[in-house]
Formats: sequence, C-alpha cells, structure tokens
Amino acid sequence: MKAMGFYENGTSNVIKQIEIDTPVPAPDQILIKLKMTSVNTLDLMVRRGVPGMNIPFPHVPGTDVYGTIEAVGSNVKKFYEGEKVISNTVYGCGSCKYCISGHEQLCPSWKCFGLHINGSYGEFITVPERIVSKAPSNFTDEEIAAMPLHASLAWRNIKGLGNATEGETIVVLGATGNVGLFAIKFSKALGLKTIALTRSDEKMQKLRAIGADFVIKQDNATNIIKEVMEITNGVGADIIINSMGNNLGDTVEMAAYNARIISFGVLAGATSSLNVRRLYLRNISIFGTHNASKSDLDNSIEFAKKKNIKPIIYKSFDIGMAAQAQDLLESSKAFGKIILKHWR
Repeated sequence: MKAMGFYENGTSNVIKQIEIDTPVPAPDQILIKLKMTSVNTLDLMVRRGVPGMNIPFPHVPGTDVYGTIEAVGSNVKKFYEGEKVISNTVYGCGSCKYCISGHEQLCPSWKCFGLHINGSYGEFITVPERIVSKAPSNFTDEEIAAMPLHASLAWRNIKGLGNATEGETIVVLGATGNVGLFAIKFSKALGLKTIALTRSDEKMQKLRAIGADFVIKQDNATNIIKEVMEITNGVGADIIINSMGNNLGDTVEMAAYNARIISFGVLAGATSSLNVRRLYLRNISIFGTHNASKSDLDNSIEFAKKKNIKPIIYKSFDIGMAAQAQDLLESSKAFGKIILKHWR
C-alpha cells in the first residue's frame, strides 16, 4: 500500500511517499481504508525523534483514524464492510484490568497510532474492534477526521477528570492548540466561565469569538496569576487544563479550593516546582493524562452532536503534501485543524 512516511528522523524533508505491506486484520481487528486524517503535534515529535524511543523504520505517522471498513476479522461481530468508522487513538493488551474496564490508555503495554506503531498517513490501518465506533453522520469528512485525538482529550480533561459542573470557572492554558479550542467550545456549552490563555496577540480575538469569556496573554506568570485571581474575585479557578508542563506550580497559585488541575503535555518542559502547602491547604487535586479512553471519545462526539459543536478546520491538503502540512503546523500560524485527504 501507499503511505507517507520516513526512514530517518529529521525535518519535514524526510517525509516521502513509500510502499509498505497492506496490514492483514487479526480475528478481532478491522481493516480500515483511511479517508482523511489530521496533522498533530505528536506527528512532529515522532518525526524529529522521541528521546528514549527506538521507532522502527520506515515509520508512518498519524493518530486520527477515520475511514471505511475494507475487511473484518473472523471474530468481529458489530461492524461490516463499507461502514464509515472512527477509532480511539490508543489501545492496550485487551485483557488487563485497565483494558477490561475500558481504560486502555492506562494499559502497561498501550500503543498509540503513529507513535509506537504505524499510523494514519497510509492507505490502510488495522484497529481492534473494541476501540472502533461508527462515524457520526452530521459532520463533514474533514470535521470527523479532526475529532478523535483532540475532542476526546478535551472531554477527558473537562468532564472525565475535571468533573466540571455548570457555573464553575475553567482556565485553558495554550488555548489556541486544538485541545484548547475544543475545550473552550465544550466549556461554553457546559455553562462554565472560561478563561483562555495564549501567547498570540492576533489569536486573542478569535478565542473570544468561539466562546472564551476572558482571554489573557500567556507571557508573564505573575501577571497571569494576578489576572485569574482578579477575574474570579480572589477565589481562583475550579478547573485548570495545562499542556505546557513546566508551569504546574503557577497553576496551583491560581487554583480555588477543591480545584482540579489536569496536566496532559510537556510542550514547554517536563519539570516544575510547586507550593505543596497551598496544594494541601486548598485540597487541590492534580491529574495527569496522556490520552483518552474510547468512552471519552464516544461521549465527546455525542456531546458535540447534541450541542452542534464543530471543530475549526484551518486548511486541508492532499496526503502527498504531508510535509507542507507539518511545516504549517510547526509555524504556529494555524488556528484550527490541518487535514490530510487520502488517495482516492
């Protein structure tokens, strides 16, 4: 089959069209002919090289799986050839306590498409039946391809771990990332007071337009904490979602009593210090998560359907222009998802 992949780590110049074997579905797997996918920061990280990981080459990036069922394994009962489906972004062994309870992202042997194994920049992919869902019918192809990774993770942050309730205040750091954009839209629909943080002056108004009640320039930590406390009348925020990593201590300083802080990335660094006394005196909870569960994916899609929440599509490319699409994401110019349309 055709795929866009690479034989070595490096800049986007290493991405090229390659030929690899078409995967064959195991008894519990589905073979999906991919229709579209999206470009994610994970794709850039894997292409550059992930410290401590030896990824076999050639490698095919891509995490968001959306397409049509080409074939099913002998034990597959719920899906049929020709159906349009999406998949969760990770799966596990299928038999440990985490997999059995529906939390495959916690499995000790979890796998992520485009990271540990070949991903969605190819013509076909095999996926375990247990993490597959029927594609929603009231979204365009581009919108469906934009949702699996970021919609599910935004939902997990806000509801799965954040347990948000109407009237609470949420702070979204790195709000112009695609988890952040989904988080703002979901938060607005859930009746939360939303405070969005961004480093981009030009994107501040765009964040207000999609539902952010307040937008703060993400530059000086002292000023950010001061503004959050002023907006909340000195109370602090109830939920804080953070993909940055190195400013965990700052989030504790802007958190309310019983606040929930969710850390899901290390875009600005993997180490941080925090005020432990404030943490325990305010009964603040800190959660970490790297991916979402299939139930998070299903719940996020169902909520988006109910509230007519659509992802923001910035630009679409033919799959053969995957390198240019990654360059665009890396430039930080995009506001919304970058889509790759597969070979017909």
